[in-house]
Amino acid sequence: MNLSDVSLTIDAFPLAIAKKKGISLWIARADKVHPLASGNKLYKLLPNIEYAKQHNYSQLLSFGGAFSNHIHALALYSTSVGLQSVAVIRGEKEYALNPTLSAAIKAGMKLEFVDRASYKRRHDADYLQQLQQQYPDALIIPEGGSSELALQGCTELMQQMNHSCLLQKNSMPDVIAVACGTGMTFSGLVNGAKSHQTIQGYLVLKDHSVYQKVDSLLEKYTQNKNYKIQPADFGGYAKFDAALLSFILDILEQTQVLLDPIYTSKMCRCVIQQIEAGRFKAGSKLLMLHSGGLQAWYGMKDKVIRIAGHKAWQEIVVYL
Repeated sequence: MNLSDVSLTIDAFPLAIAKKKGISLWIARADKVHPLASGNKLYKLLPNIEYAKQHNYSQLLSFGGAFSNHIHALALYSTSVGLQSVAVIRGEKEYALNPTLSAAIKAGMKLEFVDRASYKRRHDADYLQQLQQQYPDALIIPEGGSSELALQGCTELMQQMNHSCLLQKNSMPDVIAVACGTGMTFSGLVNGAKSHQTIQGYLVLKDHSVYQKVDSLLEKYTQNKNYKIQPADFGGYAKFDAALLSFILDILEQTQVLLDPIYTSKMCRCVIQQIEAGRFKAGSKLLMLHSGGLQAWYGMKDKVIRIAGHKAWQEIVVYL
């Protein structure tokens, strides 16, 4: 499979507030592009896998937290294309019991658990050299899949979104909204955007170094300056509370679209707040990227039930 084989659909996102403000609101359903590697993870992985096969690597090695969407996708998809996978995981061995890492192990991934101090070395040249010596057959992929190969994949994602909009909606969006973690998906969208389009990023963690990383990366690839990143952490990365759950369930009721609890839901929440505040011009065409990550819900089951009861979980699990 290559990126040209990926089918990406664009759905209307029928919220009353958008209609009231004269905003045409759509959502790109990258969460549905593949059952093993959904959302932006597939677009990041495929160029890395193509490179690995071209250069005779038999393994893929990467880094992540205990509930990483990237690690989950890497484990499941790499196995399906005949590649072994290894992950350096921040945390304790007990985390292997959680739904994300259990699925990764079942898919054949080897996990190495490290403490926070060791994990901070994941960008250090000497540490990466040690890992390469330990795993000589592995292509080492940065945390979140965020290599410059991944940028190429996310550039194509932007091009596919525009193409799908033209096919389905007869016009391209003015503004594209996306959740930001490492900033690589955001950078790819900026690189692939048309000159009249603005890419709006919503940073879901407190690592403000992302701003500088994105600026430095984009200087190498594009002259496009029509982009902006703003915070959307709502208390910190992976923080999940009753207010966010209520928002997600309300969106699910209105649109039949389930948002993930870490990334897209927080981006969407910010976008709606901005629509309500009149931050987008009437007549604007706004496209939100659903970047997948629905597998994270399995790790939230007990919290959902504790906050809102079994009925709320039953409403969610139908869409998983």
